[in-house]
Amino acid sequence: MNKLTKGAIAGAAGLTLLLGGGTTFALWNSSAEVPGGTIVAGNLAVAPSMVDGVEAVGTWIVKDGTAAGRAIPVLSNFKASPGDVLVYTKSMHITASGDNLVAELALAPGSIVASETSVPADVNLAEYLVGTAVLTADGTGISDNYFEAYRTVTTGPTKYVVTPGTGVVDEDVTVEVTITFPNGALGLENTMMLGSVALQDMAVTLTQQ
Repeated sequence: MNKLTKGAIAGAAGLTLLLGGGTTFALWNSSAEVPGGTIVAGNLAVAPSMVDGVEAVGTWIVKDGTAAGRAIPVLSNFKASPGDVLVYTKSMHITASGDNLVAELALAPGSIVASETSVPADVNLAEYLVGTAVLTADGTGISDNYFEAYRTVTTGPTKYVVTPGTGVVDEDVTVEVTITFPNGALGLENTMMLGSVALQDMAVTLTQQ
């Protein structure tokens, strides 16, 4: 074997050692600290407003042609007639925290139910009122047309969207639920005559969208 060949083998061996060594051949590197921060989770809640530690009381009225309407002291004693309009009003406290948070305020399922599910008139009346009840809310950050084109079109109670805007909504909101008893609704009044519905579980939900 000539010296040139031996030299080539020796050179190859040397190259292998340089590439394979743990610290002999290393890429340049450096490090530096990057200033961080704290991310805080948001919040979403709805609850009855409190006045001096006492829960706000909801009220029922029947619209009688006057601006204030007529108060209904005991709802169970009221017997509705076709076309009667009842309005339930209560102050609710909304907390919505999140820079990009959008939440939907809606009438909760189970707010209007048949008193007896075995009685057809009760069931028919409940179904009609659920489908026609209207929810309204008055407060800062509440909009009923936020991204309207992107919202699912549904029948039934109107849904309001709570938009934090500045990142925080923390306020009392006046919520009203309007219930209109059928009058000329495709001749369905007779199917609901003597019907009874339970309204004691009237509630609203606040759901992140």
